[in-house]
Amino acid sequence: MTDTAKKRSIMKHFKETRAEMKKVSWPSKKEILKHTQVVLIAITIIGLALWLADLVFGTVLNFFIMK
Repeated sequence: MTDTAKKRSIMKHFKETRAEMKKVSWPSKKEILKHTQVVLIAITIIGLALWLADLVFGTVLNFFIMK
């Protein structure tokens, strides 16, 4: 591929990408905040569940090791 063909190919790629980005339906600020809140709540719940499981397994393991 020649340099000119490469440049045209790169330019075509960016033009097509720009055209596709205009078709995207972007979420509103309100939707972004709502989804962020859902993710943070889910992370907190999963983190607490993992912490509790670790605490239980650690306690059980310590019980058997000390015995």
